[in-house]
Amino acid sequence: MSKARSLTLVLICALVVLPTDGEGAQNKREKWYTYWGLGGADPTYPSEVGSLLDLMGALPGVDRTRMSMDLLGFYVPMSSKMLAGVVVNASADRLDYGDEDWMQVNLYTYAASAQYYARQVGQGLFGRLDIGLAAANVSYDIEGDTEDETSDSGIGMLVGIGYAYPILSGTRIAFNLNYAMRTIEEEAYSTVGFSVGGLF
Repeated sequence: MSKARSLTLVLICALVVLPTDGEGAQNKREKWYTYWGLGGADPTYPSEVGSLLDLMGALPGVDRTRMSMDLLGFYVPMSSKMLAGVVVNASADRLDYGDEDWMQVNLYTYAASAQYYARQVGQGLFGRLDIGLAAANVSYDIEGDTEDETSDSGIGMLVGIGYAYPILSGTRIAFNLNYAMRTIEEEAYSTVGFSVGGLF
């Protein structure tokens, strides 16, 4: 079973198992929130880049790790159901060759972000929309030859759905399924991300 399918199954199971009334943890509304998330990713690149990475990832002895991340998220409540703020959404696609050689492709969106909850902030189903500046970074260290190159800025957007549950007073866990689209230097990139995050 692929990583993407496994993460989807975990997300579905969590949504089924978790209760929806927040018992055991008061869902107190805060004046502001910070948000961080980490999970798996399934990126799609322009055809030449994607084909090269797939070919390299299939070589014997190569380990490939794909991750999605939400970093430095800061939100303020606009109503009892809506948060607005800023967040960095990123994906990392890393290829490791043995103990020392590696290559990594990172995609970023530095975005204005909104989360809308069906019930109340920090509890239950929610939708998410991010819009902002996007960039790509490629770095590697192969046999002592190093390179780190960042693209010009482009445009990025993310749409997502999730489920948040209060686990402690002031702390919520959030399960996310996101689709990020980026246009960078006239090339299209996209990422499906599955993550677990914390809203504090």
